Amino acid sequence: MAKDTAAIIVAGGKGLRFGGRIRKQYLLLNGKPIVWWSLRAFEKSPSISSIILVVPADDVVRLQSKAKAWKFRKLMAIVPGGQTRADSVRQGLLALPQECRYVAVHDAVRPLIEPTTVEKVIASTRQSGAALAACPCKDTVKVSNGNGYIHSTPLRETIWLAQTPQVFERKILERAHRKGNTAGVTDDAMLVERLGVRVKLVESSPENMKVTVPMDFIFARHILQERS
Repeated sequence: MAKDTAAIIVAGGKGLRFGGRIRKQYLLLNGKPIVWWSLRAFEKSPSISSIILVVPADDVVRLQSKAKAWKFRKLMAIVPGGQTRADSVRQGLLALPQECRYVAVHDAVRPLIEPTTVEKVIASTRQSGAALAACPCKDTVKVSNGNGYIHSTPLRETIWLAQTPQVFERKILERAHRKGNTAGVTDDAMLVERLGVRVKLVESSPENMKVTVPMDFIFARHILQERS
């Protein structure tokens, strides 16, 4: 299997929504920091050749020291993030090895990602140029008119919940970031879509959730316990 893909793990946010002084990406989840679980999945993914971890600038030295004990062979660099998520991804792109052909971007606070899902998205990208993990929506979705009333109800089967990893041909993702059209952008797929590039949906598990609020942390801990 070709090891032609580098991963950018984005942990550059302030991560203080839990109300504590510890950024959520470093909270211990079953004995390991949340970010450790994301790194571990990409370490175990056969197609991944190298990993770049993006963290807040004031965490770089501390994480470099801590990462020595983690002994992830593929973790090539820990770099400072920027003001926005897009800025942080660009910092990761600058640190990529020249030989990588594809780039996987993953939210550090999605610790339940599994190597099999990573490989599925990479395989799809090799065929289509751009793909992301996503989960079909189970609920009926209502679009607001902005004033507290329903504007429309889209067909449920057309609604997917975007996750990460999102994997792209390197040249496509770099071109999307060079254009710099980041207004309102919440993920890299949106940037790539603005180039007119079609992005393939790859079905993923609802377990690949983003740890955003304390209840997510409780669910993640339970799922990891069930897996073990």
